Amino acid sequence: MNATEKMMWSTYPLGTEKGEATGFVINRRNADTPGGKEAVVFTSSHVLDTLGNGPLLVVLRTKEEGGAAAPLFLVLIPPKKPAKSFYVSHPDHDIAAFTVRLPAELAEIAEMRSFLHEGMLGRDGRSLHSGVEVAFLGYPDVMPGTEGAFPVLRSGRVASYPVGTAQARGRFLINSDVYPGDSGAPVILAGANGQPRLVGMIIQRIGPESRSFSHLAVAVDADVIRETLQLLAESEKAPVQAQGPAPAKPGF
Repeated sequence: MNATEKMMWSTYPLGTEKGEATGFVINRRNADTPGGKEAVVFTSSHVLDTLGNGPLLVVLRTKEEGGAAAPLFLVLIPPKKPAKSFYVSHPDHDIAAFTVRLPAELAEIAEMRSFLHEGMLGRDGRSLHSGVEVAFLGYPDVMPGTEGAFPVLRSGRVASYPVGTAQARGRFLINSDVYPGDSGAPVILAGANGQPRLVGMIIQRIGPESRSFSHLAVAVDADVIRETLQLLAESEKAPVQAQGPAPAKPGF
């Protein structure tokens, strides 16, 4: 697989009663879990802040004969009390993270597969410069669905300056078409040896209408993602408990 194909497997559609969004998984080291790692899901805070009593739907993938990917709905039930919120939000940016632990019966047939780990986050803005072409993977609501519930790839150039400095305040612009549903889309560069390098996450569109597409996207940079991951580690939030599975509709 090349870097983009690995990100296809690391990115998942999310759904609530109020709409759809994009999430991606970073594997975090945890010696107390099977395999020594656990799945941390990142998406935009506004998606989870409007969840209420839920549920949150995550579409996983199972492998069928021949290696084809089959979608499978995972139902996440949030705690009843807000004080027991299962996710953390960055205090200055529209990004949130939570840990998912699959029940044993579901883990036998599906997994939250990801090729991302903490070491694949870009650092200190060195991966990004104005004019550099980046790619992002999301689930625009203009698409009825894809086979295997894989995201839609688009690309564009970093359209703002400066990038990765204190003056940029953890954000940058991308010149590309974005739609509702793309919130939470990971932004990548191709790294060494075919590995993806995570350099940001889409958090907002810039346009006259909230439900229309835009030619400009706002993204947070890798340092903000890293800070959010650290907030989750410090919070000691319990992993959200999954229910399911429920079969997904053909074509997602």
